[in-house]
Amino acid sequence: MSSLRFIGLAVVLFASACAPVKSAATPAAPSGSVPDRQARSAAPAPARRVELPRTVVTPTGEASIDELYAHARARLESGEYAGAAVELERVVALDPHGPLAPEALFAAGEARDFAGDPAGALARYQEVGRRFPRSELARAALVREIRLLAYFERWEEAGRAADALVARHPDLRPLEEIVAMSGKALALLAAGETDAAATFIERGRSAIEDNRLDQAGRVPRDLAQLYYALGELRRLRAEQIRFVPVPADFAATLEARCQLLLDAQSAYSDAMRAYDAHWSAMSGYRVGELYERLHQELMSVPPPPAATTDADRQLFEGAMRLRYSVLLAKALTMMNHTVQMASRTGERSEWVERAKEARASIERAMKVEDAALARLPYSRADLEAALARLAQRAKR
Repeated sequence: MSSLRFIGLAVVLFASACAPVKSAATPAAPSGSVPDRQARSAAPAPARRVELPRTVVTPTGEASIDELYAHARARLESGEYAGAAVELERVVALDPHGPLAPEALFAAGEARDFAGDPAGALARYQEVGRRFPRSELARAALVREIRLLAYFERWEEAGRAADALVARHPDLRPLEEIVAMSGKALALLAAGETDAAATFIERGRSAIEDNRLDQAGRVPRDLAQLYYALGELRRLRAEQIRFVPVPADFAATLEARCQLLLDAQSAYSDAMRAYDAHWSAMSGYRVGELYERLHQELMSVPPPPAATTDADRQLFEGAMRLRYSVLLAKALTMMNHTVQMASRTGERSEWVERAKEARASIERAMKVEDAALARLPYSRADLEAALARLAQRAKR
């Protein structure tokens, strides 16, 4: 028998083996007649459709879709993430509308995520929602989609996905609600809508408090996203307080700015308690930036009207440089901490690069400050005495 005839025969046998079982046909009687009714009542019940596992031919043999899926799951559970992802996606490609397709696609997203391919994971989770919106896995896929969109800083898309999650599932579990609220808040913050963002942040914080999710020590990873949003809210509000033109009550204005800075730092620090390298890098950079930016703005404050001579103006400049050099020191400490954490965890995001660049910038600024102080005709002791006098005046 030639090879072509053999292949043709195999195809026919394969098709007949997988075909559903059919009942024998019965000749039709005139509609509504007594013999017809009797024949129907005496006829045996139609045979049930028999579903056989779909079998596919691979280079190494034959396997059913169930067997391919089970093998891929085993690889996923054993930590062979890259290989598992490929096999799971093959299951979907071979049987795109089969009963295992939603599970295989979702698991492929997990495998991509574990393999260090967040973009691939996001694409698979989004595909679960598009292709299988009624699947039980669509809800979990949407939650993971929000997380990854926030990871990629695709804030507007994260906000839309959060809206969809809340609309489709009014019975959100606590961590799901926190993910949704933080995703929406971050989208609003990116759009400059701080007051609207505050509403969603507070809803998320209520879910944390009501379910006692923020105990001492490490917190769930999803809380990092919400606490980062809280830090961003406070940072943006702090930066709305300006010192030029000089406010009427400079001391009170500075105190308000510093309080918001400390509140923001507290929120960013809470985000770091999740021990997630990405959110920790973002938060650490932001804390350092808070101190660096406050230093820059304070150093732009002009001398007071009472400083009418060059000596007075130089004294004011020196006192300001000495007084606020501590801000640069704090900023440098935080940037160092962020870079060291990234080195320890292997985090390589854009935020780590920003922290490295900011660290170098702060180090240059500190050298500039030291050189500027050295050029002034006053010693550090003179400047400390001037600061003490200013502090006494402020108390009166």
